Amino acid sequence: METTSTTLHLVSLCACAMCQCRDISDNVTVEVENRKTLRFNDAPIGRISPYFTGRDSELDTILHAIQTSNTDEPARFAIHGMPGLGKSQLALRFSKLVYTMGSYACIFWVSGTTVEKLSQGLVKILHLVGDESRDRPEQTVQLMAARRWLEMSTQNWLLVLDNATTDVVPFLREHLPRENSRGAMIITTRTSQVAEAISNTGDERRWVLELKPLSAEQSAQLLLRAAGLHVKGEGSNEESADSAEKLVRQIGCLPLAVEQAGAYMKQNHIPARELQTLYGEMLAAFSIPLRNLSQVSPDASSLLHVLAYFDPESISLDILVRGAELARERLAESLSSPVSALCRTTEIPPRKRRKLSIPDINHSVGSADASNGKPRPTPMLKAIVSLIRSKQSLREATNCLEQFSLVQPSFGDNPSLHLHDLIQLVILNQNIAADQAGEYHALAVTLLASGFETVKDPKMPHFWAECEMFVPHLTSLEKRRPAHMLPSREFMQMGQGIGIYFQSRGRYDEAELLLNRVLLQRENSARLGEEHLDTLTTVDTLADVYSDHGKYDKAEELYERALAGRKKQLGENHPDTLTTLNKLAYLRYLQGKDDQAKELFIQVLASREIQLGAEHLDTLKTVEYLAHVYSAQGMYDDAKRLYESVLEGRKKHLGSEHPYTLMTMSSLGDLYREQGKYDEAETLLARVLHNREAQFGVEHPDTLDVAHHLARLYLDQGEYGEAETLYARVLAGNEKQLGAEHPGTLVAVHNLATLREKQGRWEDAEKLYRRVIACEEQRFGFGHPDTRDTVDCLADFYEEQGRDEEARALRARFRKA
Repeated sequence: METTSTTLHLVSLCACAMCQCRDISDNVTVEVENRKTLRFNDAPIGRISPYFTGRDSELDTILHAIQTSNTDEPARFAIHGMPGLGKSQLALRFSKLVYTMGSYACIFWVSGTTVEKLSQGLVKILHLVGDESRDRPEQTVQLMAARRWLEMSTQNWLLVLDNATTDVVPFLREHLPRENSRGAMIITTRTSQVAEAISNTGDERRWVLELKPLSAEQSAQLLLRAAGLHVKGEGSNEESADSAEKLVRQIGCLPLAVEQAGAYMKQNHIPARELQTLYGEMLAAFSIPLRNLSQVSPDASSLLHVLAYFDPESISLDILVRGAELARERLAESLSSPVSALCRTTEIPPRKRRKLSIPDINHSVGSADASNGKPRPTPMLKAIVSLIRSKQSLREATNCLEQFSLVQPSFGDNPSLHLHDLIQLVILNQNIAADQAGEYHALAVTLLASGFETVKDPKMPHFWAECEMFVPHLTSLEKRRPAHMLPSREFMQMGQGIGIYFQSRGRYDEAELLLNRVLLQRENSARLGEEHLDTLTTVDTLADVYSDHGKYDKAEELYERALAGRKKQLGENHPDTLTTLNKLAYLRYLQGKDDQAKELFIQVLASREIQLGAEHLDTLKTVEYLAHVYSAQGMYDDAKRLYESVLEGRKKHLGSEHPYTLMTMSSLGDLYREQGKYDEAETLLARVLHNREAQFGVEHPDTLDVAHHLARLYLDQGEYGEAETLYARVLAGNEKQLGAEHPGTLVAVHNLATLREKQGRWEDAEKLYRRVIACEEQRFGFGHPDTRDTVDCLADFYEEQGRDEEARALRARFRKA
């Protein structure tokens, strides 16, 4: 138990530390000097155990280490130890103490279990401090802004990284702040290796503490307090204290297990001497309260067994409620109606082919998954759905779980539950032993998948924050899926939807990985197989990602497969078949096969005008594609007429600021540049760039595409300074987001070479041209228009320098190839 002298000592240490920080701040000049004073504690202090016992010396050690740090960097302190020792509880207790005492004005709490959670937590810092970068859609910019704020802040801050793992060490090395002695960081982890890796930077050794179990006396005090009994010195009898010590020794003095035992004693009015006979090992300390819970509240017990399959860090109650609401509707439908018809959603138009642009997102989400993905109406599903939909029942269940010390609630804008992973492990093992793992996992899938279906459009930026909430839970469900259990259709559909979300954010590697997994699952499904329409939808969507990523050969193979399958099952003129044909035509355009592309576009356009009408969004998309081909072939008047038609239609249906409308404006602006209408071009492109940055962020491929158009305009106008600034931004962004050999990156390198040539920087220009030719020859061959264009530019460059022999040799090699 805490002592008064220890608390006073902590106050003294904190005051001393504050004085040192103020002395240092006198010599620091920061741009944010005039920002309003912030004060908040983001640590989930509601999760602090009401029976927190001991750890006074550890609290002293942490504070002393941070106080005596004398570098210009934020102090780092790592705590490591086995699960259940109370590392997080210690960090929470420390956070509450130093905040109450005024040592730190801003306290941030971030989960360190995965890179995804770290990213989300660091980005949350921007929202807490009101930084202007908080609404930027691209994560890399937000992470840089969060680090910048921590390094530049004039206020004292504490950052807690809870439960860091080996996988996150490289990420932390890149993104943790390296400056600002006003800050401090506490890291909790299970291994000494991670503690050393994170706490040590350069040649300076940071502080590391190995957390040990509580003493038997402290553990006995914790047990008796959790059981609602008096402790030594507070009127207890020696027999109870001795029995408590014997019991805690039996379960290893592990605080989490001890508290579970105390909660069980309190619920059942069992003295410690009787409880000893029930506990044979540590895990039993968790198993017995779980069995007791099932007797006291079967509903709460069932809910907990379902929640064990979610990511335990933060289980959003909003996700559960939304999932339960839709699941109830689906249950009603499954009892009253047959399977609904196939649904199809409008495609997203890709962007114009580079020389000056990057391929856009282009997919059809529609599939049979949603129609056949209704949950089976089992009694347990009905009971769980009813419980979650009732505010009172859900509140009673979560209160019961909290009373049993099985979950820790967190309240705020998005109320959630935290489940310790040791308790999660015990529950999962119980489910397996009871042969109920499949049933509980299926219930978790239904709740999560139904919740994800309530996200209106994963492709649109204003729904991305919602989508990101589902990502760790999808990963957890896949990881904890019973070995004998195949993924359900609703689970695969959710995976595909999150894959589309990744694609929309330009996170192509993650999209490829997830969609390939979904494709394999659907191909191996006994109900689906390789030719099922659901499978073909995934094939089509994965092809979209490959196309966006510049992997044209893989995209072509999958589009051909999807097209053949849809023709066979749906017919040549079915809307879904035409969708795939339209995408294949666009791929031909990207490959430089303009005549083939034009022929296919005209075929699709004729069918769509008959089926859908001239103003339908899918029809307008095909018209825009055809305009791209006309522009590439120098048919500018025809292209302009088509672009203006598409622009008018999209403004009418979607509005002037919709991403698809802006996409057409960008294409029209680039056409104006081709025609020498520079003022009109700049007006359009500047407007689109401003909106793209606001909607998608400065590093999204769509934004970089428009910046590329504008850079080319400045190049044509001879405004080399402005062009160079934009080209540097585009090239850096493309290399990071798409890769050094992506077609969009190669176009940026080509145009930068042209700029260097006009600036008279001959050596740089030649190196860049050669780089592009080497990549384009390998990727496309000499027959591609982009390769031919680059060869011509380099040959002309040689001739202008009087290097005619090199020019002839290059052209000869090109003709031979």
